[in-house]
Amino acid sequence: MRPHGLFVTIGCAVATGCGGTMVDLGIPHPAPYQFKTPRELSELDTTYANSNPTLTADLLEIFFSTNRSDMQGDVWTARRASPKDPFDPPALVAEVSSPSYETSPAVSLDGLSIYVGSDRDGGLGDIDIWGATRPDRTTAWSAVTDLAAMNSTVKDVPRPPGQHGLVMPMSSERDSVGSYRTFLAARPSVDQPFATPTVMVGLTGASTTLDDAFLTDDGLTLFYASAPVGGTTRDLFVAWRASTADPFSLPTPLRDLNSPADERDPWLSPDGTTFFFSSDRDNGVLQIFEAAASRQTR
Repeated sequence: MRPHGLFVTIGCAVATGCGGTMVDLGIPHPAPYQFKTPRELSELDTTYANSNPTLTADLLEIFFSTNRSDMQGDVWTARRASPKDPFDPPALVAEVSSPSYETSPAVSLDGLSIYVGSDRDGGLGDIDIWGATRPDRTTAWSAVTDLAAMNSTVKDVPRPPGQHGLVMPMSSERDSVGSYRTFLAARPSVDQPFATPTVMVGLTGASTTLDDAFLTDDGLTLFYASAPVGGTTRDLFVAWRASTADPFSLPTPLRDLNSPADERDPWLSPDGTTFFFSSDRDNGVLQIFEAAASRQTR
């Protein structure tokens, strides 16, 4: 069996069963993901809506959006002693939150940089992407700064940097007000700012959206949420590419996780074994779920 490409037989009708020529179309076909039954992170207090989970590489710190402090939207965090434990009670990340609306915190894998969407004063307009840093994970975050090169006059929302921290697959309503599209913002090194983002094409058509994208550390796998334009119920998908110079292809729904409800905000651990996402499947209010992940062997 050939697991890494799509092969077809040409030269005769399929019904005849006769021999033919095997042609390698060169389309990568990686082993699909499988997921165990997800666990709702009830320890984060499901009295409130919780969404947009992103974590540090060791899975010991989670950052997420919630409306519990001022009913606007703020960034909260929680820690745990090991990846097998539940999280401790969460706390407000006061340094990146404000009386304005904050959403979609995106922490770097080393836990030393964080990006957040906010409509606070001082940005270009609507929701802008702001960033903060810290020298270590026991120190408070710096004051946030507006990342002007990434922003526009409409909604711009961060996602965690992937591809070794060099590419952020952010969501934006530029050029499509009222509907998010995914843009890729790149930088030459992790100590340099992100450049002006460019739109990502190829995975969806004019009738569907692609947002909440998560790019793996090798830059070859993209998880995302998609819905019909104007729709409010998303499903989760994954797509692949053979190299970082290629477009993504073979979009595949995550059938183990999708439901008739809304699923969004995918995040996969660096070792590929733990998956986080948001869903309103239980009571119509977004909550965060964790699921064990694996790849089928061939």
